[in-house]
Amino acid sequence: MAIALSSLGLLLSTLAALYLKSGTTTLVFIMGIVSWSILLWASIIACKLCSYYKLFDEEYKKVGIRVYIIIIAFFLFFFVGLILGLVIAVILLGTLWGLKRNYDEWDNNETISYEIPSDESDAHEPPNIS
Repeated sequence: MAIALSSLGLLLSTLAALYLKSGTTTLVFIMGIVSWSILLWASIIACKLCSYYKLFDEEYKKVGIRVYIIIIAFFLFFFVGLILGLVIAVILLGTLWGLKRNYDEWDNNETISYEIPSDESDAHEPPNIS
């Protein structure tokens, strides 16, 4: 749902920027394009987090709250200034990206294993440097 609404917001902002050709209006819609691109990116990250990662219940709640904020941002886009929308988009993307990065690093650390071969009986003695 958040991906669809973010895509729709991006499409509306792009069409408005292309067809409304005044100087300040185009700048405003370009800011909308940037905001919706960031929100679309955040929506995709949220979808990946819920689909491909084994999250704890608390993390599902965090991701869910941010998805609801993206959905609310779609409706507020028509009534609230674009600067606030850009700030919200950057904050949402940062928090979701941070959560995804933590899980990526955690998964990478789990795959590293330090096994000592069983045939080494002197494993606890320091090496002899000659």
